[in-house]
Amino acid sequence: MKLKSHRALIEYMQFRKIGTGYELARRAGLKPGVVGHLVAKRRDSCSLATAGAIEEALGCPSGFLFEPRMSQVADTMRHKQGANA
Repeated sequence: MKLKSHRALIEYMQFRKIGTGYELARRAGLKPGVVGHLVAKRRDSCSLATAGAIEEALGCPSGFLFEPRMSQVADTMRHKQGANA
């Protein structure tokens, strides 16, 4: 899943008074590694389960912060089809 907006993630954390990625991970029942990287902008994607746990911990609607990420294969095929049109 791809993070739609780093700013929205941070604003939801501030609204819920969650100061760190570690605290968000704890509330979401996740290991702090991926969550910390998302918060620090070192990565912009995670698994479906991680995305759901983060959204649930922040109390935001499902699909608000994350969207499905197209696989590299599908993305490559889309570009090839566009070039052949």
